[in-house]
Amino acid sequence: MHQSYEESFGRKPDFRVTYNIFSQEEGGRYYWPLQGIRWDFFYEHPDHNKGALFIIHPEFEDSNGKLITDSELPIPKYGMARMWILNNKFIDYHRGKIKIGTHGYFMEGNKKVGNVM
Repeated sequence: MHQSYEESFGRKPDFRVTYNIFSQEEGGRYYWPLQGIRWDFFYEHPDHNKGALFIIHPEFEDSNGKLITDSELPIPKYGMARMWILNNKFIDYHRGKIKIGTHGYFMEGNKKVGNVM
């Protein structure tokens, strides 16, 4: 059972995104992800160095906008995710840069495993 980050951190998510997880055939991961995966995040901004990654983790919602709490079921290929900036010192930094329409990626090392808008 996945414990919500809202309970863990005692605050609301920093932002929400629509996402598309890449299948293995699309260059994504071999095993399909589950709720609680701790991918890094990259988003496009002129201030960022190429290859910069941020500790901003997703928390996935079901098709009704409810948090997925079963950590043993694969997450949907497409959907909405709540995003959590883990280091409080960087919340203002990222909030000043992430806007509606910002394009980003779920990352495993330097590998893009999902597309985010």
